[in-house]
Amino acid sequence: MLTIRSAEIEDAAHIANVHVKTWRATYAGIIPKAELNQVTSESRAITWARIIERSGEDTPILVSENEDGEIVGFVSGGSIRSVIPGHEAEISSLYILPGFQKGGHGRRLFMAESNRLSESGFEGLAVWVLKTNPATEFYKHLGGSLVSSRTIRYGSVDLDELAYGWADIPSYG
Repeated sequence: MLTIRSAEIEDAAHIANVHVKTWRATYAGIIPKAELNQVTSESRAITWARIIERSGEDTPILVSENEDGEIVGFVSGGSIRSVIPGHEAEISSLYILPGFQKGGHGRRLFMAESNRLSESGFEGLAVWVLKTNPATEFYKHLGGSLVSSRTIRYGSVDLDELAYGWADIPSYG
């Protein structure tokens, strides 16, 4: 059984582990290895602890646990950070450990965060994803439409990002 719950400060190291392992697996061959290796679970744990501390009941970080109670994925979101007309909310991160992808964790986390953002009164939802990330198909499958694009600089490389959006935030019962 998959469990979705709000993250607690004690979860920061587990969230960081998911973040770094997924990041390295997904972006291998896209971002230079030396730059990928600069992102460590230890440094990300400090960052995630701060994010969890700042998040409140209105903006929790949600985690997905497997049958053994281990955190295998997480999602965060809130007000959109860059202007995309008609989109007020953004899923800023959604990561699932590679061995647990396609097992329902990502879909359930997306649905839970989408519901939370909808209930908070936001109109329009977007998510930025690297063009070369296989997750683009995931967001298309969930009904997202391409609403914007941009090029970002990460370390020594320029990367194309796509924004998928939903004019009406999907609400799941």
